[in-house]
Amino acid sequence: MASYQTRQRDPLLDSGTQAAIEKRGRELVGIGLFVVGVMVAMMLWSYAPDDPNFMSATDAPVQNWLGRPGASFAAALFLVVGYASWMVPLVLMAWGLRFTLHRGQERAVGRVIFAPIAIAATAIYAATLNTGAGWVAWFGLGGQCGDVGLVLLRAGLSFGRTVSVT
Repeated sequence: MASYQTRQRDPLLDSGTQAAIEKRGRELVGIGLFVVGVMVAMMLWSYAPDDPNFMSATDAPVQNWLGRPGASFAAALFLVVGYASWMVPLVLMAWGLRFTLHRGQERAVGRVIFAPIAIAATAIYAATLNTGAGWVAWFGLGGQCGDVGLVLLRAGLSFGRTVSVT
């Protein structure tokens, strides 16, 4: 069989330029993560339970700063994890700063596993707190994830009558 040899070509960009583009790309990802974190924080801060969203159809004007999509996303976050939803913008902004400042971005994939664990643990903790008079939702402060996690934790750790979580 005949084998064809290909010519070795010079790369389009030299290694220094490639490294600079990769570095600026990581900074751009970091800035994007930080901006998304700020937007999620804005959605959560302006959350109102009576906003129209995909779970409740009302004619009331939208109070969420990011409109109807922001109201729907915030309602879903509060339904699932309650006040632990504040961990989402915290994680996004922290990783955005890490990418922008070039601190540990090579470990991002390995450490992103711990973000859902931290959010779930925070939701379970929030489920142990008493709801105030202003809480109008039918689920606890930890959302449904926190309520279910607390029930499972109680069932798995049977302390008897000496210790109570509520």
